[in-house]
Amino acid sequence: MNPPPLNHRSLLSLSLITLLVVAPHFARLDPRISLAFFAVVLLRVTSLYRPHLRLGRWLLLGITLASAALILSLYPLLMGLPAKVALLSLMMGLKLMECRRRRDLYVVVFLGYFTLITHFLFDQGMLQVAYVVVMVIALSGLLIEAGRTESHSGWPLHSLRLAAGMTAQALPVMLVLFFLFPRLNGPLWNLGVDNSTGQTGLSDSITLGSISRLIRSRAVAFRVDFDQAMPAPPLRYWRGPVLWHTDGRRWGRADLPKTALVSYRSDAPPVSYQVTLEPSPNDWLYALDLPETLPAEASLLADFQITAKDIRQRRYRYSASSRLQYHTGSLSERQRRLGLQLPDTVTPRMRALVSRWRAESADDRQLVNRALQFFRNEPFHYTLNPPLLETNPVDQFLFDSRRGFCEHYATSFTLLMRLAGIPARVVTGYQGGERNPLGNYLIVRQSDAHAWSEVWLEQSGWTRIDPTAAVAPERIERTFEFDLQENTAPGSPVIFSAGDHDLLNRLAKQFGLGLDAANASWHRWILGYSSQQQQRLLQLLGFGSLSAFKLALTMVLAVAALVPLLILLMRWRDRDRPDPVQRDYGKFCRRLARKGIARLSHEGPQDFARRVIRQRPDLQRPVSAIIDLYIALRYGAEDDPKQQRRLRQLVRNFRA
Repeated sequence: MNPPPLNHRSLLSLSLITLLVVAPHFARLDPRISLAFFAVVLLRVTSLYRPHLRLGRWLLLGITLASAALILSLYPLLMGLPAKVALLSLMMGLKLMECRRRRDLYVVVFLGYFTLITHFLFDQGMLQVAYVVVMVIALSGLLIEAGRTESHSGWPLHSLRLAAGMTAQALPVMLVLFFLFPRLNGPLWNLGVDNSTGQTGLSDSITLGSISRLIRSRAVAFRVDFDQAMPAPPLRYWRGPVLWHTDGRRWGRADLPKTALVSYRSDAPPVSYQVTLEPSPNDWLYALDLPETLPAEASLLADFQITAKDIRQRRYRYSASSRLQYHTGSLSERQRRLGLQLPDTVTPRMRALVSRWRAESADDRQLVNRALQFFRNEPFHYTLNPPLLETNPVDQFLFDSRRGFCEHYATSFTLLMRLAGIPARVVTGYQGGERNPLGNYLIVRQSDAHAWSEVWLEQSGWTRIDPTAAVAPERIERTFEFDLQENTAPGSPVIFSAGDHDLLNRLAKQFGLGLDAANASWHRWILGYSSQQQQRLLQLLGFGSLSAFKLALTMVLAVAALVPLLILLMRWRDRDRPDPVQRDYGKFCRRLARKGIARLSHEGPQDFARRVIRQRPDLQRPVSAIIDLYIALRYGAEDDPKQQRRLRQLVRNFRA
């Protein structure tokens, strides 16, 4: 005997839940895959109400072959996560198309469970976890409903409530496994997969326009927790790649040796902080100018750039300290040659400009100030959309367009200093950052990407010079927001906003800061829960340092003790708890007792009802309705949540 087919309500619920399970992948997959999956689900839902549209076996085979051809055309070798997720999603949609009986529903539900796991390959954020938990409850509720011998009129609330309760009961076991499972040297959630999709960040080289494209992203680059007062915005220069070589258009790094010693001197107090770096494809770290102490696995190059191994494509947290005033000492011959290298694009009017500055200056420091005065007094503009520069971008920028972004000013200033015989280099990184008062930490976004120049002066060694500050001091002195509208006219200056006076925008910003604070805590304590944090937790609990074997044994014993304890606790909780029908009947009897008609201990509901009606004929109708419904629910085959709610309403409205 074949099992009965699924009803429309179960199939419609399965179709909608399947769509929601796959929905977060739509932004990661090729639009044609998303459209094909949506079309399959829509066709399945339509066939529920239009049976003549139900597809036969041969049409299903044709759709399956077309789906396979689509995937192979987009991902010929099925390499990479998007290809595998696309295949899994379409497989689940095609299985939904032929879903007729309970066995088919089980297959689709378990495919849904597996698909939910794949979301964590792309995103392990707090909102993603909450969404997956909701979908797990929805799939479990559907599984509970499908397992019933008879359809329950309380679906979906009754089954969803039961599924949520089962999920909550598993929470203690999950916490024990999470905190005691032996950790690797890194977060447990780092699965070693490629997370580069959609990521952005600084490169190890720049061309004119590269940073102005990056600044349009509001994605978080890293967050910083300070051990003392947060430095003022003009001091928040986060040092990244240092660029030496140039061909006139592109600037790149030099091959410098790594050093274990920090070769500068400073009388300024150290600033200590912890950085949580978001996943990126790069192998360098960021620190305030100049770094003093570094994480153990990091190395410092001779130009004070920090590099580290095995940090690509994963969230990385490290501690560092810096000195904000310094003297770097003497200059090596190799760095002098690198700092004076000139491209073939130097023009006579560039040389004439520098010669005039040299004639007007007594020393290198005065020449630097004369160059900054040139950028400050001439009609230069700070813009996200500079005009296109052709064969000789520095010359055209300095004398013709005079409109550019930070990389225009930093690279042109550095080249002019080299023409003057002053060693100079370009430093890229981030400048500024937004303080989040809810967590008292600094948020540094991709839109804070910046480039500046360093010149070597006899009095101070390598000295930071930011020509952008001469043109747009608002960019450096305070935390401002840019007007990042894509339709800004070419060459138009950047609009700075000192604050937002609109109530809705302020509320939206506060909400965003609150969400970022919650995400920062999630990343620090959940996703960043490493072996070091686990050992610190065990020491706080008095267990000291346990080996991986002892830790695994402790976890198994804790779960073995916890599961029976939870079962006993639930049985004890339900021991004296009456069912809803009995509880409502007791409330009905107590109301009558307050009017002098108390139910006798040996009296059944029918006898009690007859006695009540004899004493109070005016109560015949409500008493009969309550007693008849109570008997049907308590002793009969009736088990309908709607009738239970009706009994509760009758008792609530009963007045003696």
